Formats: sequence, C-alpha cells, structure tokens
Amino acid sequence: MQLSLHTDQAVKFLICMTQHSSGCASARDISDMCGLTADEVAGIVHDLDRCGLIERSSDGSDGLRLRHDPAWVRVGDVIRSIEAVRVHPAPAHQPAFTEMFDLAHAAFMAALNDYSLSDIAGTAARNVSGGAASYGASGVAVMVPS
Repeated sequence: MQLSLHTDQAVKFLICMTQHSSGCASARDISDMCGLTADEVAGIVHDLDRCGLIERSSDGSDGLRLRHDPAWVRVGDVIRSIEAVRVHPAPAHQPAFTEMFDLAHAAFMAALNDYSLSDIAGTAARNVSGGAASYGASGVAVMVPS
C-alpha cells in the first residue's frame, strides 16, 4: 500500500506536534521542526482542521494544538481521515480484484491502528540525529510495522 505525499507529510506534521514541548505551537514552529514548506503546511493544517485532528487558537494567533490526546489517536484512523478529505479519483480495478484490494486496504489500516501518534512520535524521537528527528525519505514508511 502506498500513501500520498500529502498524507505522509500530514502524519509527519502530527508527529512533530506530538513531540513539541508545549501544548500549543505555531504552524511555523512545527513546519521548521519537521522540514515542511509554508505551502505544504497551509494545505496540511487546512485538512487536519477539517478532519477534527487539530484546533486553532481562538485568540487569533497562529497557535495550533492537537484536539485529542496523542496516545488515543490511531494512525490508521488519521490516514483514513486525511485521505477522506482529499479528492481522489477511484482507482480502476477489475471487478474480480475489487474485493481483494478492499480486504488488503482494510488489513493495512488495521495494522496502522495498532499504533498511536504517541507510539510513532516516540519511535521518531529515538531516531534523533543532529538534534532533529530523522524520518527517512518517507515519514510514515519508516514507522509502518513489517
């Protein structure tokens, strides 16, 4: 199974929010922490807000916070939510393969739901190199169980 770059970056953003020392952080602080551009972050923050995963400060500042305790936020549910708010054309499968792909997708999401944001943030923190978390070429791919 392959995740879109946008979904990968959104999960990376949530991991960085989980690792941030205070409960509220600016989008710029988080983007600097996880190496994302301002343009990437604008779309990510919009989608994470639409999914109900983050909330913006009510005082008009740039502050963001996780809406739920990261120990209770399941990675598969995050990915499913992010993918649901993005517009994707349905893949053209042969009818004979539809059930197989649906089952494979369900198993993939179930495996990801074995992990919370706290779990993968802890994994990323243990991979620290040079003072910044090392996410590899693809942030989620490093953390998907084999």
